[in-house]
Amino acid sequence: MTTTFQRASTLALMLAASSAAHAGLDCSGSHGGWQWQTSDSWTGTDKLGHFAVSAPFGAIGGYLARDTAHPIVYGTLIGTVPGLAKEVIDGTCRTDGFSYKDLAADALGALTGAALAHWAITYRRNAHGTTVGLAYTNRF
Repeated sequence: MTTTFQRASTLALMLAASSAAHAGLDCSGSHGGWQWQTSDSWTGTDKLGHFAVSAPFGAIGGYLARDTAHPIVYGTLIGTVPGLAKEVIDGTCRTDGFSYKDLAADALGALTGAALAHWAITYRRNAHGTTVGLAYTNRF
């Protein structure tokens, strides 16, 4: 399998898992217009859920971007995509709305996951194969 195909497959799997992982995705079939959610707080109970769901996606994104110059930045961006998709869907619900606070919790979780994966896992390729281990790298 080519590297591009593996990365595309992983990204597709990540997006599919996102729909199952984010609670409250259903808005009872009532879509229409665009709404902003203004009643949620920064310390709402769902913010921890958004953080916890996005952290593994950030780690997967960091893994996908491991050969780039900025794996944590790209990993965070990739890991935030499922949360952004969920918020866009919420923005079209009549009973909910787009929450930038939820999206911020998603981005922070993705950043944490990408940073931890990059800090904890090292990859080395040579003529004899690939080595995977635990190590600290300082490339941001």
